Amino acid sequence: MENTTKLLLNHAVCHLLLIPAFMYGEWWMFLAGFLWWQVIAIVAISGGYHRYYSHNSFKARKWYPYAVNILGMFSGAGPAMTWAATHRHHHAHHDTDDDPHSATIKGWFPVYVNTWGYDFKIKRKFIKRLLKDQLLRWFHVHYFKLNVAIIVVLAIIDPLLMIFGYAVPVVLAFHGYGLLNVLGHKGGKPNNTIIGNILTAGEGWHENHHNRAGNYKIGQKWWELDPTAWFIKAIRIN
Repeated sequence: MENTTKLLLNHAVCHLLLIPAFMYGEWWMFLAGFLWWQVIAIVAISGGYHRYYSHNSFKARKWYPYAVNILGMFSGAGPAMTWAATHRHHHAHHDTDDDPHSATIKGWFPVYVNTWGYDFKIKRKFIKRLLKDQLLRWFHVHYFKLNVAIIVVLAIIDPLLMIFGYAVPVVLAFHGYGLLNVLGHKGGKPNNTIIGNILTAGEGWHENHHNRAGNYKIGQKWWELDPTAWFIKAIRIN
């Protein structure tokens, strides 16, 4: 089975698991699932996959890459190496026919559903440095096996733990970054989007990001909330 198919199947199953979530879950479980997703987004996806690996916008201590790759498995976003290659491809060709996820060119539905553009083959020229990273390579090779292990262990402990600890974050990641990719490039150019910002922990200031891609502070004004930048400021090495 192709990796793209595995990811999309995972997303579909996680959406179906919302049915028992609403049937048997309590309100505080949904709140916990949302807060857990915010931790994953801040540390792993928005902070790690995006600003650390894709843009190399800050330096961090040795523990951070481990945290990024482990927490990243709870997002359904695929391995960091694939994510970074696709994102760098996007920045090199944004809003053109060669953009991996341009809603203007490809239509909003295919971009929203396959929001990270995994139907595109990884172009190694975008990740020459990352290809030398042994930790990234290991997680890249074992990503799906580790995901299955996480799901099984959580389900054995408690099925609701698996639903709210894994499925809910995957669903929130799916819709958060789907909205970001669609609304963040509405009209064929980068745009700021508050809705996408809430679900992605600060990534919604997308016009700011494309203007200053190497800056870990995507929220530029005091009212542009960017919790991922606050986290990075606390843990980065000056």
